Amino acid sequence: MKGIVFSLSRPKRTNRSFKKFRLPDFSYIFKRYGVTLVFVLLILLGMVLGALYAKSAEAQTLNSLDFLFTTNLDARLSQSALGTFCACFASDFIFLISVYLFGTAPWGLPFELFAVMFKGFGIGITSAYLFISHGLGGVGFYLLVLLPGTFLFCVALAVFSTSAFNFSKEMFLLAVSKNPPQNPPRDGLVKLSSRLLTALIITFAASLLDTLLWSLFAGAFNF
Repeated sequence: MKGIVFSLSRPKRTNRSFKKFRLPDFSYIFKRYGVTLVFVLLILLGMVLGALYAKSAEAQTLNSLDFLFTTNLDARLSQSALGTFCACFASDFIFLISVYLFGTAPWGLPFELFAVMFKGFGIGITSAYLFISHGLGGVGFYLLVLLPGTFLFCVALAVFSTSAFNFSKEMFLLAVSKNPPQNPPRDGLVKLSSRLLTALIITFAASLLDTLLWSLFAGAFNF
């Protein structure tokens, strides 16, 4: 009698490919975008300082800063659409051209950082001034009318400031280094100037957006 052997085989486990959860490579992110993040933090720090300053600032002081920031709402509301566009573009242009000039100098690094933080300071003053003077209506006005163009310009400012920072650092290293660089500084200056043109185009678009929002919604707020 033949013995029949039943071999009971265990069910094979299916090979499932489990996706491993990987944390983002913060070292790579900081290495590539670290300078840009620093400028973003400077803008945010300036906003906090500006908001704190607006609580104790006098009305005359705030009105005197209107050529850089929106701190005299009555004067801005009485302007035409062209006047609104010129005011918005001129104030942003001052910061862009300042960052560009500081970026072309080896000693311009600290001044560039200060210029970016001062822009954030102005944003903080404007937002806090509208809230202090007009309450929730001022907050709504800022969010609906001023914030979109301001956000667009701040993105352009942070990205362009990164290029200016890198070029200024190269100029500083060139000034203190004994060995001449492999790439002439002229190439870097041309690249920086082309990025300035891009930033100016974005600033122009942000000013147009500001003007459009002012024309459409500014009259809806009774200040």
